[in-house]
Amino acid sequence: MPKKNAPLELKPGMLLVSEPFLEDPSFHRSVVLLCEHSSSHSFGLVLNQRQEIVLDSYMDEKVMEDVPLYSGGPVDPTIMQFVHRRPDLIPDGMEIGEGIFWSGNFERAIELVVGGEISFDEIKFFIGYSGWGAGQLEREVKANAWMLHPAKAEYVFDEPTLNLWRKVLFDKGGDYRVLSTYPDDPNLN
Repeated sequence: MPKKNAPLELKPGMLLVSEPFLEDPSFHRSVVLLCEHSSSHSFGLVLNQRQEIVLDSYMDEKVMEDVPLYSGGPVDPTIMQFVHRRPDLIPDGMEIGEGIFWSGNFERAIELVVGGEISFDEIKFFIGYSGWGAGQLEREVKANAWMLHPAKAEYVFDEPTLNLWRKVLFDKGGDYRVLSTYPDDPNLN
C-alpha cells in the first residue's frame, strides 16, 4: 500500500516550479512541464514564457500570425515542439499527464490551427526546450532550485501565463502559499 505522503518523483507529467529567487534568467519564476525523464537525461518545456513573436515568424504561412509562441527553454531555439489536449484530432502524441499530450502529427496540428478547428486553449507551440544531463535535474531538485507538482491540463492550457507560477505554488498549499506571494524584488517587501 503506497504511503499517503510519498514524496513526488521526477517523471513525465510533473511540473518543475522554480524557487522564487532562482538567478538563471531563463528560468526566473518559471513552470516547466517535464516531458521526458531518464537516468541519461531530462527534457521539458517552460509553460509561462510567452514570446513577443508569433508562429508565422517561423513558418511561411501568414495565416499563422495570431498563433502565440512560447519559449520552451534556452536549448536549441530552432526546434519547435507542441503540447495539446486533442488526441482525437492530432494522432501520434504521447500522453505525459492526464489530458496532456506532447507532440504528435505536426502537419495535422498546423492544418487544425489554420482551419480554426482547434483553439489556443487546446494547443501550445514552443521554440527551444529545457534540458538536463544525467543526474543534473535530480541535483537541482535536491538543492531546492525546483519544487515538484503534478501537472494538470488546466495549468498547461487554461491558466494565464502571468499567473501560472503563483497559481501552482498556491495550489500546493501550506508554506508554498507564502512563497506564491513573494515579490519579484525582495527589497520591495
